[in-house]
Formats: sequence, C-alpha cells, structure tokens
Amino acid sequence: MNRRYAVLVLVLGLCLATPRPALAKPLEVTPFLGAMIPANSLFLESGGGSYIRMQTHTVYGLAIGCPSSDKLGGQIVLGTGTGKLELVGGSTSLSMASTLFMAYLRVRMRLLGSESSHLAGVLGVGYTDFNTGLFDLANETDQGTFIGRLTGVAGAEIHSTLSEHVRLNVGIVDRIHVSGAALNLGSTGSEKTQNDIVATVGLGFPL
Repeated sequence: MNRRYAVLVLVLGLCLATPRPALAKPLEVTPFLGAMIPANSLFLESGGGSYIRMQTHTVYGLAIGCPSSDKLGGQIVLGTGTGKLELVGGSTSLSMASTLFMAYLRVRMRLLGSESSHLAGVLGVGYTDFNTGLFDLANETDQGTFIGRLTGVAGAEIHSTLSEHVRLNVGIVDRIHVSGAALNLGSTGSEKTQNDIVATVGLGFPL
C-alpha cells in the first residue's frame, strides 16, 4: 500500500512544504466517507462464459485542497474501502471480500455560486486497484494480473460553509478505467471500460 501511494504522498508533501504568499488561500483538509457503485456490472468475461462482477464498496479517505485562485484549485485524494466481488461460473456463485485503493490528482473549478456556497466541477487522473485473494494469488504465482489501474475522474462537488472553520463538501464523480484481468490459464479475458460512481460527503477544515 505504501508503494501505491508513494508518488502522491510526495506530491502532497511538496504541496504542504512549498512557501505560500501571505495572501494565498489556505489549504483545506477534508476527511470523507461514501460509496463506490459500479455502473457496469460485468467486470471480466472469459471464454467459458464465467464472469466477475464488482459490487458496491464503502469508501473513506482524505482530500487535500490547494486553492490557486477564487475559482480554481488542485486536490489530492487518497482513499480506500471494502466491499464484495462476485465470481459466477455456470450455476456456481462465489462472493469474496474485496479491498479498493484509489488515489488521484484533480482540478476543481467553481461553476456557480459564491465562495461560501457553490457548485464546482472536477477533472483529474489517478490510480485504482482492487485486492482480493483471487487476484493476489494469480499475481504472486505469475498466472495473471489486474488490468486498469490508470483512472480518469470527472464529476461535481457542492461546497457549503457551515462556520468559519468547518465546510461541508458533497461530491459525485465518475471514475473511468479499463477493467479486467490478464490470465495465463488458457482462458481469455475481455477488457471493458468500467465506470465507478463514487458519492462522498466530508467536512473540510482550512489550515
């Protein structure tokens, strides 16, 4: 997990350590909680007709906002979560625990409203990984690997000031990535575009 987040943690450290002008807007730290809902039910299709379907995951994490102007800013988002992965083959169905890791950089732009209460659009790029015993075993034994870690992010966020030191942030983003698995078992897997709808709510604290 440390290896997955090493680059983004470095970026976060640089962001926090970089001297900022006296009039610059403060950084904002937002712990969040929410859900990742796969919009595409088919995760992997094999030549034998079996498939793997990702189910809803609970997600939580931390977003660090670095405002550059009244309307524009950058964010670093680190999150994890847990849920289920369903493996279906013929009449057999097996449900397995799954752990989600996500990390991305995104640009946030205010579209409507004032600084204290507004709607913002977000665009970004990042990283996605799902850990289950099935994929871990395939990777460790060189029988396969997870496909689709590079992720695009697009969505919107509602920002409302509750007090001088607390802000409410509600966001809905579509995390877009190819999903599937490359298996060295004589079966063929199909790469499909996956859309993960992630809805979160968090409290922002200016630093």
